[in-house]
Amino acid sequence: MALEDNNISINLDKLKDKLKKRYPDYNFDITPEPDTRHKSPFICKDNDIFYTDAEGNKYCGARYKHVEDDNIYRWEYKVCHALVEKADQGADQDELPF
Repeated sequence: MALEDNNISINLDKLKDKLKKRYPDYNFDITPEPDTRHKSPFICKDNDIFYTDAEGNKYCGARYKHVEDDNIYRWEYKVCHALVEKADQGADQDELPF
């Protein structure tokens, strides 16, 4: 099992090196901002299904049918997952609490 774990870490290091060569200006240490664009504006407009993550951010949970571009008869259900409301990280304080 230890050999497999070592092999996986070597492959990940190779992948990181390839990505850094291909995208030298991109900083992979910073997580990207969540998507705020609704995937189906007509369905999301009347949506009442929302969910929150561990930080308290509110996301759209509307389900819509995603149709492939090359075959209109092939579709699948997907969820919007658009950020609706960011969590309140606390109020600005003028004084220290102690």
